[in-house]
Amino acid sequence: MRQFFYNVVTDRADSIGIKMLQAILLPLSYVYRSGVQLTAALYRKGILKQSHLPRPVISVGNITAGGTGKTPLVARVAQICQGFGMKPVILTRGYMGRGIGSGCEKSDEAAMLGKILPDVPVLPGADRIKSAQAFLGGDQADIFILDDGFQQWRLARDMDIVVIDATDPWGNGKTLPRGILREPLAALRRADWIILTKTDSSRARTAHLRQRFKEIGCTQPVLESVHQPVSVEDLDSGGNYPPEILAGRKVCVLCGLGAPEIFSETLTRLGAEISRAFNFTDHHVYSKTDITSIAQYCKANHVRAVITTQKDAVKLTGWREELREGVDVQLFALNIELVLANGKEKNAFVQRIADFSQR
Repeated sequence: MRQFFYNVVTDRADSIGIKMLQAILLPLSYVYRSGVQLTAALYRKGILKQSHLPRPVISVGNITAGGTGKTPLVARVAQICQGFGMKPVILTRGYMGRGIGSGCEKSDEAAMLGKILPDVPVLPGADRIKSAQAFLGGDQADIFILDDGFQQWRLARDMDIVVIDATDPWGNGKTLPRGILREPLAALRRADWIILTKTDSSRARTAHLRQRFKEIGCTQPVLESVHQPVSVEDLDSGGNYPPEILAGRKVCVLCGLGAPEIFSETLTRLGAEISRAFNFTDHHVYSKTDITSIAQYCKANHVRAVITTQKDAVKLTGWREELREGVDVQLFALNIELVLANGKEKNAFVQRIADFSQR
């Protein structure tokens, strides 16, 4: 059902019935847009009051619903903070339970961040202000990183970063529920930084986006980044190998992302031979039926390797036996890190974060 509605709002499905549904959603989109603009204006004018934490807050957020590659940037910002001697704490809303057999009690992002940053506290909770205040009551934090915080007007921020997927920046340009925009594009003007992700993809529209930002009236720095593969992890043994081991290897792809085709493109660039991609919606909760169907396909087509994403890997720990049932299939995860493009924008970005260590 989630995949169906995603296809509807992104114009990936086409029929008379779907066009009728899209026509119904369009006026609701205008209502949603008006409500968001009103809320933002009330906070901007001080009619609705923001809460301030006694520590600096960096927000890493989106202007769209769906994946933009935000979580790797959250991790990168935390690592930059650590490099300047700060103790960062990540505040994340958390998203969706993982279901029976997943072996994962946390949200996708929280579990992934916890694995990448084992020494950084990750606090899931719908009320990020309350989570931060409770943490400060018994522990130390030098800076808070607010995951998915661009629309969290209740909490004042010292730095607002908006992440935009250069391959699909805002879908059809309409707000929810007819499109994927959480706010009109003009809202980008209040960001301190715009960071484009996946700029190395053949689908990236970097030059077009920079021109569009100027048309919108954005004057803040725009920084480009790529998702660089760093290792392939064997989820059974825990071993890590260079990404080059995928070259010439026949694999199945298993992922639940907003843009699964980009993950497949990355694997193809590494030389993997994709027999089939099992693509699910973002934050998909895997079931026994899902895993059994993948195992059966692997057995029938002599595929001995399934490769998934870092985010999906944390949800698949409880399904390894089902995947291997009747066939010797290895489960791998492609680990990536976000790499910022070198240049004056990167230096200014890192320095801006460094300034918080002097407070």
